[in-house]
Amino acid sequence: MKHFDVLVVGGGPAGSMAAAGVLKANPQAVVGLVDPDSDVSHRIGEALLTGTIMSLQDAGLDGAVADAGFHHKVGAAYVWGESREPWYVNYPRLDDDAYPVRFKDTTGYRRSIHVARDKFDPILRREVEKRGVEIVRSKIRTVKTTDTKDGPAIVSVVTDGGETITAKRFIDASGHAHALARHVTKRQAVGAPRIARYAYTPAVDWAMAERCGFDAHRTNIVSNANGWFWAIHLGEAGDGLTSLGFVSTPEIASKLTFDNCTGAFPELKAFGFKDGYLAPSTFDGVPAAAFYGHPDYSFACERLHGANWSLSGDAAMFIDPILSQGVTLAVHYGFGRGLAAAAELHGDATAQEKVTENYRREGAILRLVVGEWYGNNRAVDDWRMKSVMVSKDLFGEDLDPVTAFRYVTNLENLRHDYDPYPEEERRHIWKKLGVAPSAL
Repeated sequence: MKHFDVLVVGGGPAGSMAAAGVLKANPQAVVGLVDPDSDVSHRIGEALLTGTIMSLQDAGLDGAVADAGFHHKVGAAYVWGESREPWYVNYPRLDDDAYPVRFKDTTGYRRSIHVARDKFDPILRREVEKRGVEIVRSKIRTVKTTDTKDGPAIVSVVTDGGETITAKRFIDASGHAHALARHVTKRQAVGAPRIARYAYTPAVDWAMAERCGFDAHRTNIVSNANGWFWAIHLGEAGDGLTSLGFVSTPEIASKLTFDNCTGAFPELKAFGFKDGYLAPSTFDGVPAAAFYGHPDYSFACERLHGANWSLSGDAAMFIDPILSQGVTLAVHYGFGRGLAAAAELHGDATAQEKVTENYRREGAILRLVVGEWYGNNRAVDDWRMKSVMVSKDLFGEDLDPVTAFRYVTNLENLRHDYDPYPEEERRHIWKKLGVAPSAL
């Protein structure tokens, strides 16, 4: 039997950041991380935001990621709204902004990255392992719980290898597996169901795409009446592949094939695809026989923390892939969960509640902003003005429409978690967003 001060389940970005958070707050803590720790697996979510880089910096992990040489990203290109011409989100050049210098270009403009997740995730795990986290290379087989006055608590877990593990605090960062969460809370749908189908390809004609207004150094998002698709070039560090996939209703997505996808999304011709998906492959370059699938977008758990447990990343909630915010939420709130778990070990009974309140608030903000994408109003200026309102009313930032849109959609606003509003302002925020504090 093993025992840890904090046990993290799941070794993706949320899990590694949670482990890093515990050790940043308490370097003497004994931290375990349960994960198969395979370098030959992948996850959807290759387009990282400037908010991701900021959170990696908070954990001291930005340097290791910079060393990997991932494909740099200058912003995003969208085809959405009344016009069918691409419009852009560009990262700014700001002096003395504390953004990591290694994620700026030679003239000072901020940059983010596109990553191959089978390479990115292990980098984070190796770094926290160097700091003293013990990686238990397995999966969770069973979870033992007990009832307490604060609701269900986790007593122990048993791995596939038959090892029993106990801990003072548990953090579920297992993504859609919900390894711990399904034993202590319930998952609820948020919004209409949407399904992803995707693969990888070396065959995108990026010269043609650039002539059509797209860019190998942008996250490219194109919508039409059938849904939308993304094209994310992974660069040399991603073996020259492009992540290219579709999001639509279950009915449409279930019928998509490599042969007919250009019929549903004729805009693919801008990327050199006219009669089907060219050279589809798996994440590691092997010819693919079918799309990868990713179901159940838009959900949240009824509770995000409990007696001795907390949730982060996709184990807690996922709003929508449209603005590439999943990994950023995972790293930011994974790190926050780790900091809070360390505080709990020192007797702070409210630490996780504060993280949950911020998490719930951010989820509500994203539902508000993402709702514009799927709404009937297709005016880009109106969508940007919604971001101006959020920036001003909720964060006190008086920004122009373009800057506000970048600020909110890239989750740079998450820094406000470290400078909480007075109680009366938090209540005002809850009211405006239509989220009751009792939902915690």
